[in-house]
This record gives sequence, structure tokens and C-alpha cells, in this order.
Amino acid sequence: MTDITTQVQMGEAPAFVNNPADVEFVPAGVKELSRGYTIEDQWFKISLHNDHNTPQSKVLYFDAPLMGRLYLQKQGDSLALSSGPGLPLAERAFKSRFGAFPIELGPDETATYYIKRDSHHALNTRVFWADPADLEHQDDLARTIFYFYLGGIFSLVVYNLLLGFFTTQKDHVSYSFFAASFGVTALVLHGVFDSYLLPNGKFVFSNYLMFFSSVSLFSASLFVERFLSIKKEFAVGYWGLRLFLALSVVTMVGSLFAPVYRELFFLGYLIDIAIGAAILFFIFCGFYSLIRYRHKLASYFLLSWLVVLIGTFVWFASIHGFIRGNIYTQYSLLLANLGEMIVLSLGLAYKIRVLDEEKRLAQQAAVDKERYHRLVRVLSHDVANTVSGLLYHSEMLKDHVTAQAADTHLDRINKSTTKLNQILKSVRQEEVYHVFKQNAEMQLVELASACWEAVNHYSWQIEEKELLIEVEIENDLCVRADRSALINQVLSNILSNSIKFSEPGREIRLLAHKQDDGVVLEIRDQGLGIHPSEVSLLFKRNRLFSHKGTGNEEGTGFGTSLIAEYMQLFGGQVEVSSVHHSIHPASGTTVKLVFPHP
Repeated sequence: MTDITTQVQMGEAPAFVNNPADVEFVPAGVKELSRGYTIEDQWFKISLHNDHNTPQSKVLYFDAPLMGRLYLQKQGDSLALSSGPGLPLAERAFKSRFGAFPIELGPDETATYYIKRDSHHALNTRVFWADPADLEHQDDLARTIFYFYLGGIFSLVVYNLLLGFFTTQKDHVSYSFFAASFGVTALVLHGVFDSYLLPNGKFVFSNYLMFFSSVSLFSASLFVERFLSIKKEFAVGYWGLRLFLALSVVTMVGSLFAPVYRELFFLGYLIDIAIGAAILFFIFCGFYSLIRYRHKLASYFLLSWLVVLIGTFVWFASIHGFIRGNIYTQYSLLLANLGEMIVLSLGLAYKIRVLDEEKRLAQQAAVDKERYHRLVRVLSHDVANTVSGLLYHSEMLKDHVTAQAADTHLDRINKSTTKLNQILKSVRQEEVYHVFKQNAEMQLVELASACWEAVNHYSWQIEEKELLIEVEIENDLCVRADRSALINQVLSNILSNSIKFSEPGREIRLLAHKQDDGVVLEIRDQGLGIHPSEVSLLFKRNRLFSHKGTGNEEGTGFGTSLIAEYMQLFGGQVEVSSVHHSIHPASGTTVKLVFPHP
């Protein structure tokens, strides 16, 4: 291949000019032809000479994939050839992703060729004179690179898209959009769609590169916001990203008309400036997030840009001869983009691991919080009742000076203290249960014995109110439960409420019987009853009911939720029916504890 860029003469003319005689040409004399966005067409004048004594078949081509539509005319010949990536592959004079023309020169022939370029893209190219086989070989190598890149981007997009759908993590969906849009833009930029993937389509992708670039800027702004978790607290980053989103939408809409209305060429400058500024702004956001918020993902983000900068350096150095150029250095930007996407994908994988750990810690914290509240409910309700008994009997000692009375109250203080110790032991059991994630240890509990023990705990209160207690339970009737929890957390709470809301002289009955699916224990009282609006809410943790008893007794309201929780632990359930005293004189409440078969 021979680089003949320095031999090219350039000119410009309005789009309606088709005769090269109307164009003024000047020698380019540079190693690379460049021109910014313009409303006019570029013209190239190239003189070629065959210094052999045999005919030569060569290819004249421009190595930029954004040459647009090219029209070649040989001086003195009215026949014009069309080529270039701006046309479908079938309409190109030479089937290449570059703008290429086959040239036939006779022995010792000199010919001058004029090429008109019809494109709204900026110009940045070199011109080569080569054998057709060499250009075809270069195309084959490039095709391999492109397919490798396409496979890598496609795999990353599909993997993260599926991961986003199955984990409901929107970061992966935004990454898929970002990677896909950048991948498509890169492939359009290099003419892959128009030359390899969809070569015979009437729609020419390269003519709409500005549109795909705008979509890439849009998706990148969305992704950076989510990936770096940029919030309004970081005002510069938050509103800066919205500015780039707005710019991308403007250029996205305008780019749809630019291929036809060349007057919109200024949008090319706008999107180029916006992309360059956005890259610098994204890097700034990455450094700010890393330094200000210690954002771990920012390190992955900055590493991805480092990969891009390395690829850019390799490409720049190869073009200017600082390093030896080859097929890999030529497409180092493309490979760097793939490396960038891989690094960002690794960052998202790291984020999943962090989120899983945070979720585990949050779940553990929720369990610990629930355990804490459970212990508080136990202590605030049951220990309070027991301590009240201790205080009552202590006061009685002050009023009774006889030895017999003192012995009686001392005995009751001893029982209350023993009960308090049992409650604290139950709390410790609860702690062990939650810590080791094990079920409470269950055993067969004789109902009659458990009920009498609970009744005896409240004997002094029953005597004070002159209540009648009846326990009608067969001695061999058993249920499977934790004995201490059943007595101290379930039966004691029910009896406490029955005593609390019963008028003096009333009756409380404890009955039990077998049924088809288990054992039912009923505690019936003739108390004030529960209002219908409160019955359905009795066992909900977030609703507390604490009314004063018939003797102005006070409670915490925690007891009912404890009953339901422990019955669930035992594999049973609790049912309540009640008649409130405001509705019917024959008021009272029946609590049914339904246990499964032991």
C-alpha cells in the first residue's frame, strides 16, 4: 500500500456543483486530510501514473469509515463511479467498508481523477493506492476484530440485562442500555452495519452516526448517575448530568434531518463538544465521588476511563509514528471500549456482592431489633406484674406485726420472687433461641398442673377481689409446649387480664377438652368485655391496648401480642370472643387456646 495523501489537491463547492472545472483546487501537502463540518462538498483531485510497461489494476481508497457518498470521474471521461460507506454495499464501485474505487491504468499512463464527497460528517482521512488483494486482506482482519468486539459487547449486554431482570437491579438495565448504545455507535462509526451485518439494506447507518452518538451520550449520562449514585446533594454533578441529557435530546432530534438538510451541520460541532465535555465531566464526577463520599464503585469507574485513555494513547501514537502501527493499534480504541465495558461490568458485579452483604446485615439487624422488642415486651409486662406482687406483700408486712401474718406474706414474697426468676429464665431462653436460630425446646405439659400454677401466682389478687376460680381440666390432658413460656407468658397474661377487668365476686373458669385436630383450652371470665372494634386488633404488635381495670389496675398493653406469638411458636393459635358491658349486661370474654395434637 502506498500513502499518496500528500499528492492530493482539495477544493470545496456548493452541493449543486457537479463539474470539477467549477472547483478551485489547492495542494493539500499534509499527511492527513481534514475538514470540519461544512455545508459545502469536498472535492479531491488526484493524478496517478503507471510507470510499468504493463497494465495495472489498483484500488484508490480513503481509510476513513465516514467518507459518506463518493463520486469519481476520470478527466476526459463522462462516466462516473459511486462508492463510499454512505451508500449501500451493492452500490459501491468496490465492495469495501472504505470509500474505494478500482483504477485501471495502461502502460506508462498518467490519469487525473476527480472525487466529489457528499457528506455532512467532518473529514479526517488519508488516501492510499493499493493492490485489491491487500485491501481485501485488511478488510478481513478488520472483520475479525469487529466480530470479536461485537461478541464481547453482545455478551455483556445480554448478561447484565438478564441479571437486571432477575435481580430487579436497575443499574444492570441502565448498563445494558449504555453498553448497547456505545457498541452500536462504535460499529456504525467503523461501517460494520453497512458493510458486514446489513450490507444490502437501503437504510445506511453511517449517515446517522450523529443520532447514535446522541443516544450514547444520553445513556451514558443516565448510567453515570446510577452507577455513582449521584444525588441532589452533589448539585454540580446532578444538574450537570441533566444538562448533557438535554443536549443529547436536542442533537438526537436534529440528527434525523442532518443527512438531508446540510444547514444543520453545526449540530456536528455541538455533539462533538458535548461528548468531549461529558467525558471530562464524568471523570470529574468519578474523582469527586471517590474523594468526597469514598464511593468504592468510583474506583471501577475511573479504572474504566484509564483503559480508554490507554487505548487512545496507543491509537494516537501509532497514527503519528511513535509506535509501530498494525491491525491492533489501528483498532485500539475499539478494543479499549470493550475493556471499559468489562471493567464497568465487574464494578456492577462488585455492587451486587455489596448489596447482598448489606441485605444480610439489614436482615440481621431486623431480627436483632425484633428480638430486642420481644424481650422488652416480656420484661415490661410480666416482670412488672411480679414486682407489683412483691410491692403489695411488702406493704402488707408493714401493716401486720403478728408473726403468723408476717410468715404468710413472706411466703408469698418468696413465691413471687421464684416466679420472677422463672420469667428471667424464660427471657434467657428466648435469647438463646434467637441467637442460634433454633426452635424452642418443646415438651409435654400437663394442662391442669400448668393452669393451677398460673392461678396460684395470682392468688392474692383473686383473694383481694373475692373472685371465684374454677379449673375443670382432666389431670392427664397434655399439650406440647414450653412449660415456662406457657405459664408465664400465655396463661399468666390471660389470667391477669381476666382478674384486672372483673368486678369483685365474679367467676373465672378454665376448661379444656379434646377435639378432632387438637386440644382446646378455654379461659372464660365475666369481666367488662372487649369492645368489638378492638377484638380484631388485639394481637397486632403495632396496636397496644391498656385500659384501667375495675380496681384502677394499670397495664402496659403488651400482653396480648405475647400470647399470639407464643401460641404460634407452639404451633397453635388463639381465638377471642367477647361481649362488651356497653352492649349487654352479661358481659365477659372467652379466650380459646387451640393446641395441635401432642
